[in-house]
Amino acid sequence: MPATVSAAIYTANLYLLKRRRPAAAPLYLEAALRPIPLLLLPLLLPFCLCACSGQPLFPEPPPRIASQYLEPPPDVPLAIVSDRLTANHPGQSGVYPVTSAHNALSVRLEAIRAAESSIDIQYFIFRRDETGLLLTLELLHAAERGVRVRFLLDDFTTGSAGEILAALQEHPNIEIRLFNPFPHISPRPLELFADFDRLQRRMHNKSFTVDNRLTFIGGRNLSNKYFGIDDKVHFGDLDLVAIGNVVPEIARQFDLYWNSRYSFPVQAVFSRRPDPADRQRLLAELDHNGHRLLRSDYGRSLQASPVLATLGASDDHWYWGKTRALYDPPQKVEYPPRSSGNFAGGELMQMILDAKRQLIIISPYLLPGEEYLQALIDAVHRGVDVHILTNSLASTDVVLVHGAYRKYRKPLLEAGVHLYELSSELKYKLDNWNGDSKSLLHAKAFVVDGQWLYVGSFNLDPRSIRLNTELGVVMASPQLASRIAKNFTANVRNNAYQLKVENGGLVWYRADGSRLGREPGASFWQRVGSRVSSWLPIEQLL
Repeated sequence: MPATVSAAIYTANLYLLKRRRPAAAPLYLEAALRPIPLLLLPLLLPFCLCACSGQPLFPEPPPRIASQYLEPPPDVPLAIVSDRLTANHPGQSGVYPVTSAHNALSVRLEAIRAAESSIDIQYFIFRRDETGLLLTLELLHAAERGVRVRFLLDDFTTGSAGEILAALQEHPNIEIRLFNPFPHISPRPLELFADFDRLQRRMHNKSFTVDNRLTFIGGRNLSNKYFGIDDKVHFGDLDLVAIGNVVPEIARQFDLYWNSRYSFPVQAVFSRRPDPADRQRLLAELDHNGHRLLRSDYGRSLQASPVLATLGASDDHWYWGKTRALYDPPQKVEYPPRSSGNFAGGELMQMILDAKRQLIIISPYLLPGEEYLQALIDAVHRGVDVHILTNSLASTDVVLVHGAYRKYRKPLLEAGVHLYELSSELKYKLDNWNGDSKSLLHAKAFVVDGQWLYVGSFNLDPRSIRLNTELGVVMASPQLASRIAKNFTANVRNNAYQLKVENGGLVWYRADGSRLGREPGASFWQRVGSRVSSWLPIEQLL
């Protein structure tokens, strides 16, 4: 993009971010998240491709007070339990995998209720739906007990949550910041395309740290889709609950983002302050939603799920090993895309290069690019048994990504990679409480040689490698690596199709040996969308 155009956009957005938003102006975030009609893409492509070729310019944030994570008093419950469990494992972390959507919410609620010092939350998506409002209510109760709550949210997905966030900020023990905010003056799609260089760069990190003794790391966001009660979509995901030496690393990572120049106080973005009547209405909404959800079968089961109590009983319930946080620095969003691939993605590349016997990759979006594709092929050539699980066309939520992914299937299969696609028709439910909703893969994990594993927010695609910031943990644990490998084998056998190349074409095999000659379970329009999008030069944006 020409420098004069970039400078003009920078100046305009700086003005818009400083300008107070009219009280009656609506929020347009949801519109930005709706799929762009394929027929419009050719009109937008020249602008997008031009925009993403340069270095983004970021406005300076308003004055803020820096803050750091709190070390809790030694007598708070989570500190007592964590210190007891980790005493026999110096220099290590204990982690426990949570694959159940229901348990993922239950253990978060338990942790919030146990908090006495601090809660630091960092997410890409937070929705104003039943589970989002229930978590908000519990955070408000924690703040009322004197717990300091810091909530860092990427601004791309705030949507209708803006009113709730602005109201929460009024509590003296709650502070909310938005990462790389939109101006919130014009319709969201217009703002996105007017400053595409900057606004396409997002914080994809996900962490949830309580009393600096317990943290959650993984791919799961905060909304119904990730906790098993959405009526349309259910994301099968993976969290690690962690204690021990990795927790302060995650806390320092949070502080780095919280205090960075890209994080704006929510009141500087949503300038309209809720009045007392607004706050009362929102509190009534939180109470009504909380009571209604907790009285449902789903909610009663949340109350009866003693995940933390069970994990706190003995260190035998945990997987122990040397663990480190692997994350991008926040300033990655300022690097030109072509020069920002040496962060977390570079370290994961090294894990692939170091594999000697087996490599398992679970990535819902699979766009390895030429560099990663060659690394995978080279791994097979040196004798590594490579297995990859991703979404099928029928189970993906982003047809554009599937269109770009199509070209990688044959090279991977012809090189000897074992490639699987999740079925949307089989029994991949993971306590999906709405049985009619569509099941999708959302977990992100790598397992190397049955010794090392990575779990976090990183997808094997250009957006994670070059555009967004990401967070995860790398752990040396043969026990957990073996468990994930066994679960992987069971899942691909029962819930996925194995792809093969036969007579020059792709074939999908079910576990019973039956075969299909085209994308299984996909609708006509999904197949058309995938085919058309495969012709578009948009992979670098996905």
